[in-house]
Amino acid sequence: MPPNEKRETGRQNMHIWAGECHVHAGINGAELSARAAAKPDADLFIHPECGCATSALYLAGEGTVSPERVKILSTGDMVQAARSTSAESVLVATEVGLLHQLRKAAPEIDFQAVNPHATCRYVKMISPRALLRSLREGKDDVIVPRDVADRARNAVERMLVIGRPKDGV
Repeated sequence: MPPNEKRETGRQNMHIWAGECHVHAGINGAELSARAAAKPDADLFIHPECGCATSALYLAGEGTVSPERVKILSTGDMVQAARSTSAESVLVATEVGLLHQLRKAAPEIDFQAVNPHATCRYVKMISPRALLRSLREGKDDVIVPRDVADRARNAVERMLVIGRPKDGV
């Protein structure tokens, strides 16, 4: 477990999964380097979970890509940056489903995926239509045993308490 959690909580019985999204992890530095070399004037929008995030910083550090063009951004921040970039083209390192939103936000810009195969079937299962159907019809409920729900609720409540400032606000 990372030392910060141990220091903050004083607990030794926590097991933290240092997991990652398999789609983001699969977008690698070699792909990014090749795409950036082919489009040297493109901005790079990199999701921080991507396997190529360190490579993007390296490319900027060695001068292969202008540091001003490398933007490590959350998904929502990518959409905001799309509206404000002056670049004519942007290489995007995240799940390819975001390209639609970026193109909608800034149709004059050429957005291209660093890895055009970076698609996640799980994120594709979530849509406004599916969410609305679930709420209206009570479909797709996730039901867990009461004891599991109680333990999960207690864990979330404890995390919220740890995250509150000392004055309780």
